Amino acid sequence: MITIIHKIKDWSYLLAICCVGASCSLDIPYENQFSDPDAVTTPAAARELLASAYSELPTPEFNLSVLGDDFEPTYLIARNSSLSNLYKWQPQPLEDISLSMWQEYYATVAIANAVLERIDNVSITSDKERQEIRCIVSEAKLLKAYCYFNLLRLFAPAYADGPEKDGIILKDEFKLGFLKRSSIGECVTAIRNLLTEAVEVENNPAQEYWLSQYSGYYLLAELELYAGNYEQAEEYAQKVIDIKGGYDVLTTAGYSKLFGNEVCDERIFSVYTSGSYYTDMNYDRDKGDFFTLNTSLVRLYSEGDIRYDETVYWFAMSGETVGEITSSPYLGKYNKMNWEKKETRYINKFRVAGACFILAEAYCRDGKAHDVQAVKVMNEYLARRGATLLDENLSGEVLLKTVLTEKWKEYAGEGERYFDLKRCRKEILSDWNVSGSMDGRRIQKDDYRWTFPIPRGEYLYNENVSQNEGWTKIEN
Repeated sequence: MITIIHKIKDWSYLLAICCVGASCSLDIPYENQFSDPDAVTTPAAARELLASAYSELPTPEFNLSVLGDDFEPTYLIARNSSLSNLYKWQPQPLEDISLSMWQEYYATVAIANAVLERIDNVSITSDKERQEIRCIVSEAKLLKAYCYFNLLRLFAPAYADGPEKDGIILKDEFKLGFLKRSSIGECVTAIRNLLTEAVEVENNPAQEYWLSQYSGYYLLAELELYAGNYEQAEEYAQKVIDIKGGYDVLTTAGYSKLFGNEVCDERIFSVYTSGSYYTDMNYDRDKGDFFTLNTSLVRLYSEGDIRYDETVYWFAMSGETVGEITSSPYLGKYNKMNWEKKETRYINKFRVAGACFILAEAYCRDGKAHDVQAVKVMNEYLARRGATLLDENLSGEVLLKTVLTEKWKEYAGEGERYFDLKRCRKEILSDWNVSGSMDGRRIQKDDYRWTFPIPRGEYLYNENVSQNEGWTKIEN
């Protein structure tokens, strides 16, 4: 790692995390004190350093949704060329967001490594402090695993394209290093090892913005699904559902709380924010947003589906013609909060519904004998969302595509669809771009841009780093 380590050596760029309420345990001030390797000598200092790692986590949900099929552009998109070009998958905006995500994920990894390297310097005076240190170590490993997994999904080909292909750089020390990219298979093994070590620690904090033991089980379920180990994915996903209280945690009130400022039992992990979020979608309160929801998606919701109420935000905006007023299906969720001038506090990352989809998809892919179980999982979930239940006779590819469609309805505007499209674009979702709304951005299933480019600053001074196929490696 080159560019990230130079950035990390100056700790003054770290920002304070400001939470609501005086009792919030993330309300920690920061100073330029962690450049000294001997500065972390107490559990409180270790927690402060770890909190700065959380603060570096990127929130790419909007950009990934733009690249997926969640949105359709409005006439206003002509006034934002960079966003228009991102929607069209032009190389330059992809390079721009790649650089941002690469730096932010690896910044988190670097700080997590600093925590792990300095933890032996901490003086422990009680059993309570010993347990706190164990939790801090567990969370640092979870943060690394989470960042590695997302980097792998973004900057490497899909696992099905070959686990021997180049993955990402595995950085395990807080110092300068000239490392090559490990293979996808090696990355999966490294992530799995981090997670299995982390979940050995019983750590279930009350706040949703700290990673927990069941966050680790969630990531293990997602990782094993990604790697095609379906039985293991089923085991971990079911464990998450059981730990969180079963399907009954999926309540109508809980779903609305996901996109508000209240604690929600359905959340497993969320990033805390004290600033604005999802504002890149907004143009003008009278004229509207740069995007509406994909009308093909809007039509999929059945009457009574509570996901529709939170996802689809009908709002009257000025049309392209003077005096014209149109009511269009804009994104609700965080975007609705912006228009209604409500502050966002939680950016959802893991929730129980996600474990349901991992479990159902794993059953679908684990052979037709498990299709009945997949339908049962989906109907348990759909019943609590007020949605139409699946036909119990569904099976095979039809069932799998139905599961992914229901997931699309659950996660619209949250970036998840992009990852599903990348994983499944050569098989079950190969028809993803045939809608008329996609005419301006025909991205074929074998297009090189599905794999993000390695940033120039990473390979320019490190000849061991390869560039992804199709992207130009600039040598100077």
